[in-house]
Amino acid sequence: MNLVLLGPQASGKGTQAEKLAEKFNLAYVEMGGILRKIAHQNSSLGSKINELINIKGVLVPDKLIFQVMNDYLGRIEILKGIIFDGFPRVISQARYLEKFLTKKGQKIDLAIYLTLPRKETFKRLAGRRICEKCGKVYNLLTAPPKREGICDLCGGKLIVRPDETPEKIKRRLEEFEKQTKPLIKFYKEKGILEEVDGNQPIEVVFEDILSRLAKRGLG
Repeated sequence: MNLVLLGPQASGKGTQAEKLAEKFNLAYVEMGGILRKIAHQNSSLGSKINELINIKGVLVPDKLIFQVMNDYLGRIEILKGIIFDGFPRVISQARYLEKFLTKKGQKIDLAIYLTLPRKETFKRLAGRRICEKCGKVYNLLTAPPKREGICDLCGGKLIVRPDETPEKIKRRLEEFEKQTKPLIKFYKEKGILEEVDGNQPIEVVFEDILSRLAKRGLG
């Protein structure tokens, strides 16, 4: 089973992806985390990605995304499937993913779109923190750490992401509206899109997703 999670920033994609990956033993591909890790590397690619996401606060172009994914996906053994979070973001990336999976005798079984009002997006992002050591994401409102400012997994310090200033958040939301909304239509026309209200408690969203999967004979 291969799944794609779509939605604006802070819609809960990461949280739901982790829960689905654990329940169904799926490989978890989180594009944001992959890019942030590369951005810290002392390399030409790392410098380019750091400038785009941390300084300019814009989406990484397809050319670099494909370079990253060719390397990353090539090292994944597709067992029971993969869940993609933050990728694809545009139709060109979705077509790339289709071709890659087809070569492996696989396909995208379902795209799950987590909806969230813009006002709620800004509210949630104000409370979002990330571990500077392992990259795990928390939210002070919906999924806080057990100890304030400390990562539950590795004990690292929780910080505000450099690409989540109000100006950069606004720019990324505008890009989501412009570039990702056509992708939602793309999957809808293929008959494999489910829209789920992300403005609900985590467990309610998760149960909603599981029911959609069950209705389609997935899982």
